Amino acid sequence: MPSPSALASLDTLRHHRWVRRGLWALLALLLLWLVSWLAVPALAKGPLERMASEALGRPVTVGAIDFKPWTLEITLRDIAVGGTAGAPPQLEIARIYADAEMQSLLRLAPVVDALEIDAPHLRLTHLADGHYDVDDILARLSTPSGKPDTGPARLALYNLALTGGAVDFTDRTVDRTHAVRQLALKVPFISTLPSQREVKVEPHLSFAIGDSRFDSSVQGTPFAQTGKGDATVKWQGLDLAPYLAYLPASLPVRVKGAILDMDVKVAFEQAPHLAVKLTGTVQTHNVHITDRGDQPLLSYERLTIDMADVRPLEHVVRLASVELAAPVVSAARNAAGEINLAQL
Repeated sequence: MPSPSALASLDTLRHHRWVRRGLWALLALLLLWLVSWLAVPALAKGPLERMASEALGRPVTVGAIDFKPWTLEITLRDIAVGGTAGAPPQLEIARIYADAEMQSLLRLAPVVDALEIDAPHLRLTHLADGHYDVDDILARLSTPSGKPDTGPARLALYNLALTGGAVDFTDRTVDRTHAVRQLALKVPFISTLPSQREVKVEPHLSFAIGDSRFDSSVQGTPFAQTGKGDATVKWQGLDLAPYLAYLPASLPVRVKGAILDMDVKVAFEQAPHLAVKLTGTVQTHNVHITDRGDQPLLSYERLTIDMADVRPLEHVVRLASVELAAPVVSAARNAAGEINLAQL
């Protein structure tokens, strides 16, 4: 039998052995973090720019990448998507910050605790006949991949915040530019995965167009504490006439005039299931619609849609009522016996 002193020495040796193994493991982890911190930004920048450029068909540049492997935080700075034929950049973003979670690896889908986009600046140009300078990008993104449709993308994004946004919309047909400034958008979550994360932002949308400013209000208790929140969106007497010419040329009709009123409540709920619910009314009035030859088709005094329960993430639409007031339908048949309504 070993003596008590020998047993004590053996236990001490085993203890020191586990301590050494723990220290080596910690050192290896720190070394891996250090290598990732230094190498990932340099190694990822080129492939990221190349893949994005191939996907959009435009040159995409990233000024700098910052990666923190110990927290899975990544920051992209000075992103730019090139314009067409030497035009200014189509899109510029000062900073994109994402705080990813280890669940992203386990679920093979992005799970992000926070996503922040600072000072995005979009430039959009209406060329003619419903065509825009981003048609080539849209065509690339809408090209079928040949893969079977597996439903909505698997992701869970929380605490989304866009601040300091700007949009310059140039209409060359009338030589006029519409400018949107101070664009701010905060969304608690966008998710197709069941996941419980801490929510810190309140639903919010605001922007300025010329001398007009739009702002949404949030009601109820703080969303971060209860997991529930209501945002009210109101916009009265918005004349859509200046913007109707920008509808796609492929539409079989032309909208000549319309005024929009909105009084909508957007309810966010995190538990027990992720849900976004819309209720309230959307109304258009003094609407005039013609065919492509500017011949009258339909006009009405007022169309009111009362939403009882609309949940876009669950593909649920329940309407309390739909009221159409004073509609006038203009039907005509040409010499060949073709009715204009059938051409739609």
